[in-house]
Amino acid sequence: MKKLTNKELNQVEIALTNVFNSATNNEISRGLNWYSDANVICNNLAVKHNVDVYKVAGVISALSPRNKWDKNIKDAETVIRAHNMGLPPESVKVSTFHSNKFKAFNILKGNTTITDTSLKTFNFVNNIAYLDANSLTVDIWHLRGCFNKTIKIDNATIGRIAYGQIKDLTVNIANKLGLKGYQLQAIIWIAIQRQYNN
Repeated sequence: MKKLTNKELNQVEIALTNVFNSATNNEISRGLNWYSDANVICNNLAVKHNVDVYKVAGVISALSPRNKWDKNIKDAETVIRAHNMGLPPESVKVSTFHSNKFKAFNILKGNTTITDTSLKTFNFVNNIAYLDANSLTVDIWHLRGCFNKTIKIDNATIGRIAYGQIKDLTVNIANKLGLKGYQLQAIIWIAIQRQYNN
């Protein structure tokens, strides 16, 4: 997916607004608090284990694929604790791919840095580490909200320009609603999963 036309952007705005309007009060409440709760978790782990909060967020992000949130946090603490004890990646088990576990250890060692060469990861890490209002996580669920709730993971690749357009549009919609971009994204994330699974 490359640059979106004005017509496509208008369609995305309508689609995202419709998803937001379909959200239950409970989904809105959960979405409003999701990133602030994640930020507290990151900061608590950072203080507890004397690790930079950005690295903690990077570890959480690295361990997130196919991993439930509660288990993701437990895995992150397991990895951080093992790293601080000088243990190798092979010494711990996590609920995601081995390659992601090794990536998490490399983040802690400073061998890997989260940069905007991976836009989704970069934005997610900045959202949960700093509650950065200029960052927005455009993942498969957000794309399903934008275009089609049945969009497949294989079709979820977007270019840098389209990512920027969707990010800016979502932030603008959020601003009109009196929300932060990441709050609207979290609400959409929760609501679209419910729609997708029904």
